[in-house]
Amino acid sequence: MPKEPTYTGTQQLRIEPSAIPGALAAFREAYDRVTRKVSELGGLPITRWAGDPVSAETAKLFGDRTNGGGADSALECLLGYQRQLENAIDSLERTEQAYLETEGTNTERWGNYA
Repeated sequence: MPKEPTYTGTQQLRIEPSAIPGALAAFREAYDRVTRKVSELGGLPITRWAGDPVSAETAKLFGDRTNGGGADSALECLLGYQRQLENAIDSLERTEQAYLETEGTNTERWGNYA
């Protein structure tokens, strides 16, 4: 029986040098999309729709789960994902810069490391 994957802790991404520009573009696009969602979620008004005590309590619970700041709130999950994407982008940019310093802009040579 195959072992279930572990998605916690430090993860590593192995990438061919020639794929770095495309990977950077994909990670930047994902980062921008998540950043927009964080902004939208942070500005989401959660109101007492019926103006009664029941809807007030429900609105509070919904707000806590959405953007209340708890570790498992939607906002905190998105912020964590945003940080992971930012770290991946930073790492890819450093790697790309190292290859550029070593190989120059001769991207034809970048694919010859297999």
